[in-house]
Amino acid sequence: MIENYNQTIKDVQSIKILPTILDVIVQSTGLGFAVVAKVTSKKWVTCAVKDNLEFGLVPGDELDIKTTFCRDVRRTNTLVVIDHVNEDEKFCNNPIPIQYGFQSYISVPIVLQNGTFFGTLCALDPAPNKLNNSKVIGMFTAYAELISFHLDAIEKLRLKDLEIQKKDFLLESFDFVSSHDLQEPLRKIQMFSSVILEKNCETLNSETIKYLNSIKNESQRMRNILNDLLVFSEFKKSSQEFVPIDLNVIVENVQKRLSKDFSKCNGEIVIGDLPKVPIMPDQIEQLFYILMINAITFKSNNCNLELSITSKIEYGSDLAYEKLDIGTKYCKLVFTDNGIGFDPRYNEKIFGMFNRLDTEKQSHSTGIGLTIARRITENHKGFIIANGELNKGATFTVYLPMTQ
Repeated sequence: MIENYNQTIKDVQSIKILPTILDVIVQSTGLGFAVVAKVTSKKWVTCAVKDNLEFGLVPGDELDIKTTFCRDVRRTNTLVVIDHVNEDEKFCNNPIPIQYGFQSYISVPIVLQNGTFFGTLCALDPAPNKLNNSKVIGMFTAYAELISFHLDAIEKLRLKDLEIQKKDFLLESFDFVSSHDLQEPLRKIQMFSSVILEKNCETLNSETIKYLNSIKNESQRMRNILNDLLVFSEFKKSSQEFVPIDLNVIVENVQKRLSKDFSKCNGEIVIGDLPKVPIMPDQIEQLFYILMINAITFKSNNCNLELSITSKIEYGSDLAYEKLDIGTKYCKLVFTDNGIGFDPRYNEKIFGMFNRLDTEKQSHSTGIGLTIARRITENHKGFIIANGELNKGATFTVYLPMTQ
């Protein structure tokens, strides 16, 4: 066997329905041998076989292509069917049936979606058989098309996996570059700007000081963006295990992290009784952090911040969101604030990377946080939706499955 055909054989063997197809062929036609073969101009390779005749062929075995009718099937892209070799004027003196000892035979082409000839679906038997009829030919043709469909799907999946691997490689490359090559120059820009300000504050004019402070602030903002991009890439490839966690514990952790921020804005947070949910703890804590810091960042200047977090558990069929699986039980989390809100037209756009909708407060946001929030919910096979009302506040609703 040529090593190059190993993957082809594995692909055919991975078609779960194929053994059933070969069984049905043998049982419904009375033929004792059925096979899927990879056929090229030079090779005939067994990929899957049902052998009640004890021919002895197993996946990986080869036949001389010149001693098969499959060579003709490949050349003409048409089937070959024989009811009774001895009574068939075209094939009665052909050496191939004599060599393999069969009297009835059928071989149908397997052609991939792009027009490439893959191989054949064949069956034969030492006894004559009625094969040259629409019922048998239709069955073989349908099964050949089904095999072709599965092979195409396998190839598409392989290409998708390669694409994912390339993206993962790019993410890893980005992780390295952003964590050092990009961060270090920004750190030095900040440091040198600070040194200039400290050592020359008395001799610098106000405009120069303003520019230097802007350089420091923009450098810090760029570092924040890079950090958020790192978080996004890490969560995209995260393989953390799901653990049943009381979400009240998650909220307490985030409140501790944001205690100073809430105090500065005189914020009040009201938390309902939250359930225990199977989650990736680090990710869900980050999700809560993003939604809570978002409320702080976009609070109204006209009133103190009020943020509420409530929950309920219901089946998808009882929740008013069309993307939910009706038979799955979800934890519905609702984050509601009285901040500046946003136009409802941006309910979906707000989750796009670098989309910032408020010009006055955009310097406080990297434009990546809500993109990370959506990625986290997707990692949990859940969903997040936003509903905003300009100058009245925003509501973020998160759906997390109760089973993983």
